[in-house]
Amino acid sequence: MSVWQRVTAAVLAIGAAVAVVLAFTGDDGRTAAAAPKVAATPLWSVRRVPQPVVDAVGAQRLQHVLDDNIGGDTTCFLVDGSGALLASHNPDMPLLGASTQKVLVAAAMLSTLGPDFVYETRVTAPAAPQDGAVDHLWLVGGGDPVLATDDYREYLQSQGKTKGDVTTRLETLADSIAAAGVHRVPGGIIADDSRYDDQRAVPTWEPQYQKEGDVGPLGALTVNDGFRSWATSKVPVTDPALYAATELTSLLTARGVQVGAPSRGVSPPNAVEVAKIASPPLRDVLGSMLASSDNSSAELFTKELGYQVSHQGTTAAGTAVILAKLRELGVPTDGVVLQDGSGLDRGDRVTCRTLVAALALGDRPNMRALWDGLPVAGQNGTLFDQLNDTKLAGKMRGKTGSLNGVSGLLGMVDLGRNVSFAFLDNGDFSDEKAAGLRAKAANLIATYPDAPAADQLVPPPAT
Repeated sequence: MSVWQRVTAAVLAIGAAVAVVLAFTGDDGRTAAAAPKVAATPLWSVRRVPQPVVDAVGAQRLQHVLDDNIGGDTTCFLVDGSGALLASHNPDMPLLGASTQKVLVAAAMLSTLGPDFVYETRVTAPAAPQDGAVDHLWLVGGGDPVLATDDYREYLQSQGKTKGDVTTRLETLADSIAAAGVHRVPGGIIADDSRYDDQRAVPTWEPQYQKEGDVGPLGALTVNDGFRSWATSKVPVTDPALYAATELTSLLTARGVQVGAPSRGVSPPNAVEVAKIASPPLRDVLGSMLASSDNSSAELFTKELGYQVSHQGTTAAGTAVILAKLRELGVPTDGVVLQDGSGLDRGDRVTCRTLVAALALGDRPNMRALWDGLPVAGQNGTLFDQLNDTKLAGKMRGKTGSLNGVSGLLGMVDLGRNVSFAFLDNGDFSDEKAAGLRAKAANLIATYPDAPAADQLVPPPAT
């Protein structure tokens, strides 16, 4: 008899004993006067194998398969099937999660600001335009992480990973300024990014992250993710706010507006609003961040959370808000350490239990963007070219995580029941190998429910 048959036989034997006791016992608990009727279906009939038993066998098999293939000392996994634990290994071990932790940032943003929240980038002046002139204009950053020029938007749409990402057109803001009757700005555009601090990078990041274009310089006023070129390689600017003012100056000049040299400063409270532009709703901006795993957006989300809750537009304030919000939402945070929002920092720690619990929040009406924003295997975002030739293509939504020595995947898929899972592996391997480790884990999880047929679960009658 196989191990699966032995497990099933034990379960059915218990069930049979209970059935016999119930059959001989009346409603009042006393022994029934008459013998029970003979069951129409034999006790060991295939029709008497309950589905929970089949599911349990499938879960046990999944546990064995995952333990044998990805259950290392520095790995964790947790697989949940519609609220039922299917398999787990080190679910509470704090590990580097890389970009999987962006789901934590997204959950905190949706809970704090709501899916309809929009960023606003404003242009103010000392007074309303007179005879088409204003002394100068302040370009006031509102933290919009997707403010971009059309050429950068075209670049994003040409790349498999970022195709479909949303942007806020800086050109539209230039049009609004011209439409407000501004024709001359002798004092130029003054960049105001005072909403957040002036820390352009997390101090503990590895220097190559910004040098290689993994993340742009951070600030409340950024355009094109803070990159001045991107055709062959991304080249970051030193001062993202001044760069934004320079780009707006060029756009206004192209529209016939005479504009002086750009500079930096802070718009006074009594300044007159000349124009403004709103971002797409948060659900869409957040969806772009999750789909393409945009590090800059995740970091600016983090600073915005700090600004909104504690009036401090800093990374430290933002990560404190994220942890507090997760606890408020019922997500376990034991062992979680957040040094940033993007997951780039090697001091970050998350657990598989935390990730799965955070992903489950997408079932709430105002949190649906957590699920909708995840890329789909073989279709878009970071998964556009992954798992194409597997049963998960077009079916699995997932958030990847990858650094040198880190591979992670947080996802959900319909396998006859809704299954969500988290997998993290920390070891000595390259960024390139990380993708293979994720694919292996996902394909193994997709074997559920790999249970034998019901007639194979039932032991044959004794001869």
